[in-house]
Amino acid sequence: MIDRIEGELIEREPTHAVMDVGGIGFHISISLQTYEALPGEGRAKLYTHLHVREDIL
Repeated sequence: MIDRIEGELIEREPTHAVMDVGGIGFHISISLQTYEALPGEGRAKLYTHLHVREDIL
């Protein structure tokens, strides 16, 4: 389980953010409230929760 992601925010959209951590880009679904709280660019930290189902992660 991944508890948090901290790195360079390289993309920010109302439905998702992309974080570059050690050369790996993580596509993370976010809420509109999180979108509004994120900086436009630079370092950021997101706390995560992984939903596991039979057909999707």
